[in-house]
Amino acid sequence: MSRPGLDTHPLELKADWFNQLFGEIGIDGEVRSLTSKSIGTGQIGENVRFVFDYARAGPGAPKTLVGKFPSANEISVATAKMLNHYKREVMFYRTFPKVAGRITPDALYTDYDPETNRFALIMEDMSPSEQGDQLKGCGLEEARLAMEAAAVLHAAHWEDPVLDEHDWLQGSAKAPPPGLSPEMVAGLWTGFKERYAAHINAEQIEVGDAYAASLPKWGETYQGPYALTHSDYRLDNMLFGQPGAKKPLAVVDWQTAGKGAPANDVAYFIGAGLTREERPKHEKALLRHYHDRLKAEGITSYSFDDLYTHYRWFAFYGISVAFAAAMIVKQTERGDEMFLTMLRRHSAQIHDNNSLDLLKSLV
Repeated sequence: MSRPGLDTHPLELKADWFNQLFGEIGIDGEVRSLTSKSIGTGQIGENVRFVFDYARAGPGAPKTLVGKFPSANEISVATAKMLNHYKREVMFYRTFPKVAGRITPDALYTDYDPETNRFALIMEDMSPSEQGDQLKGCGLEEARLAMEAAAVLHAAHWEDPVLDEHDWLQGSAKAPPPGLSPEMVAGLWTGFKERYAAHINAEQIEVGDAYAASLPKWGETYQGPYALTHSDYRLDNMLFGQPGAKKPLAVVDWQTAGKGAPANDVAYFIGAGLTREERPKHEKALLRHYHDRLKAEGITSYSFDDLYTHYRWFAFYGISVAFAAAMIVKQTERGDEMFLTMLRRHSAQIHDNNSLDLLKSLV
């Protein structure tokens, strides 16, 4: 087989390639022709939907599939190489079946070339599921689904030493130092303040300055449980199904998967996913819902009080993602709006929960 995304442009894939793939993985069908179209809003990878016209289609033959491939933008490709994004996403699907497929699209084909840092994923198409919108925010029901999926993700490898066996997994014992050191992250905040000076206010600058000054102690001070985490757990990386769908929520973009604090994903989603007006109304109820779902998945040793303390602590993570990502990926109009929106929402989250008080011991 040729290797789409590695030695074949994904938009040039023909029926023969899929017929060979289907034969190897046991799908009964003969593709006569297909159409392909780029979809989505990703800035690190490119997504393509393939629509099939069959000469013969068995009961399991998919009408469509979605592929994910390297970005066409060289800056984004260089960022992905520095941060090991492409290898990590492929290895996530290959390594964690208790999560992959349960709260993600099913992956039919995965490939990665360490020499070129190019990759390919061929996955089930979640259409007519709708992608979440980071700018618009979400309602309570969508947020509850996100908390339920987070509980599944975290409980699957809660305090699991197997996470330390994978050198490609962020935060594991065998992982190399992160591509961005705490000092580099702090430097990106300085650049962000200069670039977006006309769009941020004194409250947001206070939060960013306090966080940057606390690095690297902020990341080293956490004392709490660890689990498999997504680390970019936000609406743009979620596909919400229609009522009655087999998967009411599918989480995608696992390029940042890691061993980390479960509350990190929770704080990041709630802080960025709900608007500044809606978050205070539902924040504690969503934390309770996540905590209840954790217990339903068998995790009973984590108190709600500890969860809330860790939630306050990791509200700062969204600040770092907003300003760091803005400075290292391809700059776009939507990207600027998204990162500024995230910064504003997380800043309000930090102030509402008195999270700045937690940094005083680090100075």
